[in-house]
Amino acid sequence: MAKPKADNKMTVEDMINKAVAAQRISGERQAQDAYKATENRLYAYPVILLKITNDRERIEEIKLYGAPGGSRSVVRYQRSGMRLSADEIAETLVQDLTADIAASEHEVGTINKALEIIKNDPYADIINYRYFEGKNDDETAEVMSCDPSTVRRNKSRIVRRLAIFLYGTAAVA
Repeated sequence: MAKPKADNKMTVEDMINKAVAAQRISGERQAQDAYKATENRLYAYPVILLKITNDRERIEEIKLYGAPGGSRSVVRYQRSGMRLSADEIAETLVQDLTADIAASEHEVGTINKALEIIKNDPYADIINYRYFEGKNDDETAEVMSCDPSTVRRNKSRIVRRLAIFLYGTAAVA
C-alpha cells in the first residue's frame, strides 16, 4: 500500500512548477532591468556627445598650455613616490582623456547602431524628443500631432526593441 504524502513535502511536479514560476519572474525582472538600462543609456547619449567634445577641447588645452597646476588629476600622478615632469603629467592626462574618448565613442557607436534598427519606424522621433531633447509626453505628442497615450505606448515599444538589440534575450519578457 502506498504511503500517504506528508503535507510539508513537495512533489516533483510542485518543484518544477515553482522553478518555472521563479524563472518567469526572473526573466521579467531581467527584461525590466534591460528596459531601464536602455532608457538610462538613451538619456546619457547627448551628455556623452558633449563629454567627447569637452574632452577633445581639454586635450588641445593641455597640448597648448600644459597640465593644469592644482588639478586633482595631476596630484594623483605625484603620489606614486616618483616625480613626473610637467610634460610627463601632460602626456599622461592626454592618454587618460584619449582612453575616455574612445570608451565614450564606443558607447555612442553602440547607441547609433541600435537607433538604426528603428529609423524607419513612424514613431522613431519619439526617442529624439523624449531622451535627447528632454520633452515630456505632452510636448512630444504636440510636436508629433498625436495623443500622449500614443507617445507612451510607442515609446515603450521602441525602447523594448532597442533593449533587445543592446541586451539580447535578457530584454525579452
